[in-house]
Amino acid sequence: MLLIFLLPAVANAWWDNGHLLVAEVARQQLTPQQVAHINDILKDFADDYPGTSDLVTAAVWPDMLKCSSQSTICPREVLDNIHIFDSWHYNEKPYNPDGVKLPICSDKWQNNPSALYTMTSAMLSLGSNSRFTHNFFLRWMLHVVGDIHQPLHTVSGFFDNPQLGKLTYGDLGGNRIPVQSPCGTSNLHAYWDSAACTYLINWSPDLDRRELSANATALTSKYPKTSSVFAGRYIEDDLQDCWTAVLAGRAAKPFDVCQEVFLSWTDDTYDSGVAKAYTGITSNSSVPADYAAWAKEFSEQQIVLGGYRLGGLLRLVASRVVLPSPGEKNKKPPPEWTLTAKLFAALSLILVILLACLLNSTLKLRRKLVNLAMTEGLSPRAIDPQA
Repeated sequence: MLLIFLLPAVANAWWDNGHLLVAEVARQQLTPQQVAHINDILKDFADDYPGTSDLVTAAVWPDMLKCSSQSTICPREVLDNIHIFDSWHYNEKPYNPDGVKLPICSDKWQNNPSALYTMTSAMLSLGSNSRFTHNFFLRWMLHVVGDIHQPLHTVSGFFDNPQLGKLTYGDLGGNRIPVQSPCGTSNLHAYWDSAACTYLINWSPDLDRRELSANATALTSKYPKTSSVFAGRYIEDDLQDCWTAVLAGRAAKPFDVCQEVFLSWTDDTYDSGVAKAYTGITSNSSVPADYAAWAKEFSEQQIVLGGYRLGGLLRLVASRVVLPSPGEKNKKPPPEWTLTAKLFAALSLILVILLACLLNSTLKLRRKLVNLAMTEGLSPRAIDPQA
């Protein structure tokens, strides 16, 4: 494989090469008709995001939203520099081998925002007839399914030991563990994003698709769906009940049905790779050779597994016709509803939801404090003057 030692300007899960490989593995599982169906939806963003509007290249689009300075992987004249979606890329399930006291609410990692919540909500949104909704959430699915197969995107590690140091407030998925590696990655998280210094090619407008396709084919030949490394882990039609519930509507409780599947995927990555991803690592030291060999092999397996699962998801999405909005077929949207305007509207809605969640959490905390005061024999006004 051709390697370009260009480190990304923004923190991504799997660097572009890994995300592109996951999507290419998925593409190779589909028929030409299914690929054409997906591409027809994704092309709606082609004018605003050239080079990232097909099934494979759209997998890097969510990272481009974070671009704050121009570079090879951030070529747009007007950069988005949007970070409200940053927490959609990862889960923070605690890993606490040293038994440190965890911060409050660490066990609530499944809630919004998280990659798990994003995938579940996106799957439900793919039941919509809106082309914009399909386009937006397809891009997130193409990306986040890859994210959650990188083990350090499923975890928040808590440590207090000589090897990793005192990280009692979490390691940010390995970002706070400095390491030395042959490809210059500065921390453990970045080392895993590079697939152990294996896949370092970032997206560019001149991406060599033949090289990418050949590499994906080689990986799937090495790790077919029937490979023993996927035994008990890969279930080809595990999303069928989820999709049926999505199409059936709210009464079928699609959120619960779909979340169960996506939770099994994230837990599978966590259970298979997290403990070993921290074992043998010492802060500010070189990555051991035996660790590097295992990390490379496991990364390959996870990229392929992510591609197989993503392919199954896309087959379901491609089975459903997305109708254009009234009049959309014969005329362009009015100028005020450009892609930028739609993204702003989506961000505004998300902000309202987050503020509502914050208000709800504040009210719950207030009630708990008042109850605590009464339990301790204090006046509630000692804690809350408004009680």
